[in-house]
Amino acid sequence: MAVHPIDLERYLSGIMFPASKNDLRQKARDNHAPDIIIDIINNLPERNFSSSGDLSKAVDEIE
Repeated sequence: MAVHPIDLERYLSGIMFPASKNDLRQKARDNHAPDIIIDIINNLPERNFSSSGDLSKAVDEIE
């Protein structure tokens, strides 16, 4: 499920941290993210992410 971090950031543009997994999914949908981005978010752990760096680390752990 490799995705470039810039692609993830683009589809999460406008997200405010801390953000829950549901917040991330909703923002990605609002920004018309493709299924691969939604799939990555769906595979994240159920927790709040404190920053974009925190989110990036979580994404790296599932890829």
